[in-house]
Amino acid sequence: MSFWGVIKKVAAFLALVMLLNTVFAAITVSALPAHSELQKTQEELKLSESEIQELLLFIQEHSTSIEEAIQTDNNLKLKMEEYDEYSKEFALILAFADIANSQTSTISHLSDPSIQSEISPAIWPIVWAVVAAIVKAAVKKKMGKKIQQQLGDRFDREVWPQIEPGIKAQYERYGYTRNKGPELPSAPNGINQGEQIISLFGQDGTEYLRLDVFTSQSRNHTRWHYHTKDDWPDHKGNIDLYHNSLPKWGSE
Repeated sequence: MSFWGVIKKVAAFLALVMLLNTVFAAITVSALPAHSELQKTQEELKLSESEIQELLLFIQEHSTSIEEAIQTDNNLKLKMEEYDEYSKEFALILAFADIANSQTSTISHLSDPSIQSEISPAIWPIVWAVVAAIVKAAVKKKMGKKIQQQLGDRFDREVWPQIEPGIKAQYERYGYTRNKGPELPSAPNGINQGEQIISLFGQDGTEYLRLDVFTSQSRNHTRWHYHTKDDWPDHKGNIDLYHNSLPKWGSE
């Protein structure tokens, strides 16, 4: 190959490298949160930049479960609409922060000192608001649309206020990393037809809570309860609802 041919090939290669660097730089910049939103959110919540980044990461990691929660929680939808000038991730942070601020009890950190947390203490209340929304979304998924018409509002009014403090206490003790919901592909409607609704897993990766619902043989009586790892056989909560006979769980 001639000298000029080599020069042309080298020049073409360098031009390609510069083009790729420009493209990847653009992608990287677009993936970062807008500085103005970050700053405004910091000022609104009185949190550090690293704590906001932790919340963004948590929301991204649990985006599927959070999206399901948005679809089933009108309060969360309305809260997000209050922050419609923000991108979705920042709107979610602010919406969950509002929900956390409306709660009467406060959460600061893990109560079990033997478990190490990767979450900053300042954002634990906001993370709990996310976890609570995920739990309630799993309940609605277990129900399906037909049972939601019968029991959805009753669960929100009569069951959740009574079992939330106990579930929150377990969260305070163990934290949260993931959940296992009621989905079961081999079951009718793709939903577990037994008692299981959702299991929560803590910072150490182990299951620490199961939310269940007992259904009578006639299906006109349900008992909502939960189990904890300190005594799995024990039924906690035990809130009874009496109603018309229910179809299969997950019926649409």
